[in-house]
Amino acid sequence: MSWRLDNRRRFILLLLAVTALLMQTVLDQTRTPTRQWDFDLKLEAATRAERAFAAVREHRGLEGASLDLVNDPAGTGLIGPEISLITNAAGDLDAKLTSLNPNFAAVLVQYFRQAGLDPGDPVAVAVSGSFPGMNICLYAAMETMELRPVVVTSVGASNWGANSPEFTWLDMEKLFFEKGIFHTRSQAATFGGGNDMGRGMSPAGRRLLRQSIERNEITFLGSDNIEDAIDKRMALYQDLSQGRAYRLFVNVGGGVASVGNRHNKTLLPEGLSFNLKAHNWPRKGTLILFADKGVPVVHLLRIINLARAHGLPLAPDYQPQPGQGEIFVREMYRWPLAAAFLVVYCLSCILILAPEIRRGLFDRLGRRSAVTPLVFLVAAGFLFTPTVSASAQWSKMTPSREGPEICLTSEGQNFTYLVLDAGDPVEFQVNGPRRIKLITRYAFGTGDPESQPFVVSVSLDGTEILRKSFTAQANENVVLCEKVGLVSSLRRAYVDVPKGAHFLQVSGQASGEGNVVGRLFRQNKRKTSGTVPYAPESYAELATLQFESGMQSTYYRFEADTPLTFAVTGPTNLQLYTRLDFEPGMLGSQKHMLEVWRDGVIWRTFHYDSTRLANAFYPNRLDILPGTRKRLRISVPDGLHQFEVRCVRPDDCGITAQIRIPRKDLRGSP
Repeated sequence: MSWRLDNRRRFILLLLAVTALLMQTVLDQTRTPTRQWDFDLKLEAATRAERAFAAVREHRGLEGASLDLVNDPAGTGLIGPEISLITNAAGDLDAKLTSLNPNFAAVLVQYFRQAGLDPGDPVAVAVSGSFPGMNICLYAAMETMELRPVVVTSVGASNWGANSPEFTWLDMEKLFFEKGIFHTRSQAATFGGGNDMGRGMSPAGRRLLRQSIERNEITFLGSDNIEDAIDKRMALYQDLSQGRAYRLFVNVGGGVASVGNRHNKTLLPEGLSFNLKAHNWPRKGTLILFADKGVPVVHLLRIINLARAHGLPLAPDYQPQPGQGEIFVREMYRWPLAAAFLVVYCLSCILILAPEIRRGLFDRLGRRSAVTPLVFLVAAGFLFTPTVSASAQWSKMTPSREGPEICLTSEGQNFTYLVLDAGDPVEFQVNGPRRIKLITRYAFGTGDPESQPFVVSVSLDGTEILRKSFTAQANENVVLCEKVGLVSSLRRAYVDVPKGAHFLQVSGQASGEGNVVGRLFRQNKRKTSGTVPYAPESYAELATLQFESGMQSTYYRFEADTPLTFAVTGPTNLQLYTRLDFEPGMLGSQKHMLEVWRDGVIWRTFHYDSTRLANAFYPNRLDILPGTRKRLRISVPDGLHQFEVRCVRPDDCGITAQIRIPRKDLRGSP
């Protein structure tokens, strides 16, 4: 190729590039503000939401509420305290401030229009107290479009939500109803929080939630466990549907009864979804169950992402006004001019470049670059670099000030324990969120009997959060280092420390002459590719296994005529932990046999010998005692597969089981 032709090619390409840039500049300079679809409907919804915001501001002012203008700079009255007795989870203040925008009502109108909703269509709704501003926008959008919602509310709230006990989301609902702003009210309410039962809150906090439900005359939807909570919600939605199929399901917040499991929050997309991607859901909440029925879902979480996607401000220190944002008006290109430029540019490319292409001036563009092998090697290096996974570990905690200690010898090793005295508690400083493990023993005095009761107490920031009673039994394998004396077997207890810096006090009390001694450990959690619980589709009943240490574990019981069934997408490897049921009078070892069926065919048979498990029981079934745990591994090939686990022998056997799946395999096959 001659240098003249090469220079000509460069000139042609440069000319076309400059022309394209000039056209793009003209298009950018001629963009005009354009109203978006359903402008009037969106503005009506946003205006209605603003009326509700104003009603809260007025109400809070009249009742003399003290507003925190640092955390609530716009003075909306919709930002609650950081901590209260009905706070059930950690919340992000920026997300809460971002949600206090009436123009989110316009976003929801757009979702409803995209879902094809018409006036009178039934909509299933789940809200919580965590995002009162988003709840307001949802109600405004539904009433503007004259939909027929069935609402279930989780009354508890995360930090900076509707977590003031005297002014919960149900109280706000009643305020809006009395002022004629909204006619929508909750048909039922739950506590929210852990298992949708208020787990993680104090009894006083649950009493306050119950009082809020009663004073607002809302039906309380109580449950025994998370599976029961999900089933009762689905039954309520069905009962109140009046025979019509729901056209949409809307969820506000991360309520566990809606999403099913905390791990699902990373799998569920925010906004409107017509079809959820297939995943190995650890447990299916109401949102996923509706999606399985083909119902479109709107998931209102990760508020920052939703605001960015629709051009709304992030955590503003002012109150946005209705009609502001790209959801209403957006600068758009002049499409006739853009179409004309496109036609002209394409014709220019054809007329100018066609002769050059025929001469083969661009043959060299198909040659491989010398950089390609290097890129491949770098990519391969990243691909085959081993990933380091780590699991949770425990680190010993040192008290804030020195106190009396005692040395114990166990299996040839010396361990230093702190003396836990009721009159002089051992003090620690700890940063949360973090789990703390307390290991205690009783060092017997000379006059103590061989069985000695003792009590351990843990206080957080001056408030007692744990008080456990134990019975010390002498352990011959543990002795005092420096003198003769009996020591008991260890007893464990666990406490969860919330976010932030906290002051922990630990004390022990016994009626004997000896000492209660202990060691504290903090859990160091690192990123891991470990396993998570996986809920089956059918079973006989839910079983909660309670250990003496205070820890609980959820199992699913199946029997000879009620197998355990579940579906999972491979490839993956499941861990199935099983325990044989023992009657109180059964002793010694018991044999049993399990069959695992895959896609209707027997896959493998397992034979086990089990003994009774000491120091554990089923609180809801005291007539049954747990057996020792047995583990089997289930290999799942590519694709979706249906499994059944059957108890074959003995004929009347009962088995409790727990399924665990690697966290990395929750998304299933790509």
